[in-house]
Amino acid sequence: MYLKQKDCINDNKELTKSGLNAYSLAGIGIGGIIGAGFFLGSSLAINEAGPSVILAFLLGGVIMSQVLGAMTSISINRPVQGSFRVYTEQYLGNFMGFLLGWIIFTSGILSLGSEAIATGVFLKYWMPNISLSVFALISLIIVIGINRLGTKYFGYIESIMSVIKIVILIIFIVLGVFVITKNGITIKQNPFSSFASFFPNNISGFLQSMLIVIFTYGGISTVAMATSEVRKPCIEIPKATILMTLGIVSLYVISMFVIVSTVEWDSINTDISPFVQSFNNIGYGWASTLINAVILISTFSVMIGTYYGCVQILVSLAGVNKAPKILKSSTGKGIYKYSWLTTGFISILVVLIAFALGTKLFNYLISSSSYFSFFNWIINLITYTIWLEKREKNEIYNSPLIKGRLSAIITIIVIIILLVMSLGVSDFRIGFYVALSILLIISCLYKLIKR
Repeated sequence: MYLKQKDCINDNKELTKSGLNAYSLAGIGIGGIIGAGFFLGSSLAINEAGPSVILAFLLGGVIMSQVLGAMTSISINRPVQGSFRVYTEQYLGNFMGFLLGWIIFTSGILSLGSEAIATGVFLKYWMPNISLSVFALISLIIVIGINRLGTKYFGYIESIMSVIKIVILIIFIVLGVFVITKNGITIKQNPFSSFASFFPNNISGFLQSMLIVIFTYGGISTVAMATSEVRKPCIEIPKATILMTLGIVSLYVISMFVIVSTVEWDSINTDISPFVQSFNNIGYGWASTLINAVILISTFSVMIGTYYGCVQILVSLAGVNKAPKILKSSTGKGIYKYSWLTTGFISILVVLIAFALGTKLFNYLISSSSYFSFFNWIINLITYTIWLEKREKNEIYNSPLIKGRLSAIITIIVIIILLVMSLGVSDFRIGFYVALSILLIISCLYKLIKR
């Protein structure tokens, strides 16, 4: 049963006590998006764009809002288990449904690897003599062990960590803005003094940074998956998507303003979080230690959720014969043993490669995962445009974030332009080749499974 018009009308009168409201859903969305990709990966975006990274995160927020609008428009009208993979299969065929499902899984694995390496970076802040790869492997093993315990406390842990991440960003912004207001911009090169200062790598550098920026917004699928838990969808989801978009974009943009105003942009690298560097520069050494600890804990939180998501995707694919059936078998306690083991084996393999490549692997993992996000978002928008043409008369809800077919097509064109521009960076090209190779492998597997 899909959403009917009378459901939306009556929805306004219902006083359901259970389920999520707009603020809860927005909090889940913001918490699901903010992770090591932003706290550490933003340094890669700053390296490419310089101070114009502020505009890059603003543009990334606009693109994200269009994709989020497309996803929620369909999911509210057609609430089904499996979310966008099911819609893609309905409108674009079995192959695209298969491809998207496995891409989501692969992207999750790559994200797990990048988050694990990020924990190594954060831990080396206190223990610099121990290898980053050792920390990454230990942190991943802990996450695998936690997922073996089940999902009873996942929601509770995620809610607490979401609040902590948001609060620490607000504290960072307040302290940073206070220092800038009091002392002005004291770094050697004022980033806002001229066009050349704001765009040190020209417009091309600004556009190339968008690959990493998109990665930091990649967690929006969390919101689409949670829509089925909302108590009054037609009222609460539009509020939640607007609140989440304004909240996450504001936090990202203002944070970048503080960083480029307190740290020389060309001195930032992935060996340490730019947030820690900023706190050190403005004289809050104690705060830099605190934020590093909070970022570390929140990264663990994202890893736990990502690992769980990967297991669930494997189970979902196995349930529709798009993966080995053994992956959907569970123990008496409801643990999907073989999906859990498969996810663990592949993610450990990815992290073990870090022993050979070191921190370079972080760049490759983020860029590869970002290209999958590009692909995923394009498919989501194409699915949305087809749904607009073929939707039933009672499927009346359309998100206020996206203005129909034209808006979706413009967003697709912008994403393709950004994808092409990103290939001008050597590290990103390697990530693109990895992502393309994986796409080809998945396509070949489809042919084998179909036989």
